[in-house]
Amino acid sequence: MAQNNQNILLQIDFWILDHIFQPIADRLPGDRPNVGLGLNLLLGAVIFSIVFLVLPLILFDTGFFFSTYNFLSCILTVCFYMFVHRSQAMISDKFMNPLRYHLFGARILGLPFAFYGIYIWLNSWGYFSKITLFYCISNILSICGLYFVSCNVNPPRYKKPKTQLSESPFS
Repeated sequence: MAQNNQNILLQIDFWILDHIFQPIADRLPGDRPNVGLGLNLLLGAVIFSIVFLVLPLILFDTGFFFSTYNFLSCILTVCFYMFVHRSQAMISDKFMNPLRYHLFGARILGLPFAFYGIYIWLNSWGYFSKITLFYCISNILSICGLYFVSCNVNPPRYKKPKTQLSESPFS
């Protein structure tokens, strides 16, 4: 990366991260909710990827040779989920999320695949549209999961202690 202020891909990625996903992550309840939601979405992407692998094998009786791309894609999705799951230990409430920069390439490369999955699903028909729907959902869940995992974890909100003034009717 040359200069951060001139890299258009970095600006697009951080704009999507800061203006779309970070406000949603800030409103989620719980402890580190964006990490949990992101990992669940990535796990959903793994499941839909497996369904996208198995469905043509069952419906059209294709062999693994014809499903090589689907098989390798499924393995890559599982490996990537395991990487992100192990990397969640690096995320701290007190510091900026390091996955924000580590997953930049995966997020930027995943966006065109998500749009391509939507395009393939919209232009297919019959059983193919049902199968490509799983591919489309898998790509969308993967991108959303990556963006949620990359959001900063805000520290817990400070609650003001309630002071009891003399509110007793008997005093």
